[in-house]
Amino acid sequence: MKLRNLNLTIADVARTSRDNTLEAVNAGIQKKRGENGTPTNETDFVYVECAVRRGDILKVKFPPELSGKITDLKGRLDSDEIINISFTNLRLIPYALAGNNGAIISGVSAKAEDFTIESSSLGCMEDIEL
Repeated sequence: MKLRNLNLTIADVARTSRDNTLEAVNAGIQKKRGENGTPTNETDFVYVECAVRRGDILKVKFPPELSGKITDLKGRLDSDEIINISFTNLRLIPYALAGNNGAIISGVSAKAEDFTIESSSLGCMEDIEL
C-alpha cells in the first residue's frame, strides 16, 4: 500500500484517540525566500504548531490570508494561554523519503483551510514554597 492512499484523521495524531482538538503551542508566519535565500516580505504560508502524540509537534499550515488570525493566536500563546483548536478541512499526509545519507525520513505533513479556538485558559504556576 502506498502512503498517499492512507486516510489519516486527527485521532491518529492527537494525544488520545478520543481528542478532536489539538493544543496549539506556537504560531507563526513563514516568508517566501528570494533567489539568494533570504526572506522576502511576501508571506508563503502561516502555521500553528500543535502538541500531538508522544510529545511530538505537528506543524499545520494555513493559507496566507489567515495571517491576522495567526498573529492574534501567537500573542495569546506568548501570554502563556493554553489553547485547544479544531480545524476546517484538515488534511494529514504521511510521507517518507531518502535522506542524504540513505536514511529514511518520514513524518506527517498537515494543511487546513482554517481553525477555531475551542477552549482556552491561562496557564499559571502555583506558588511553590522553598
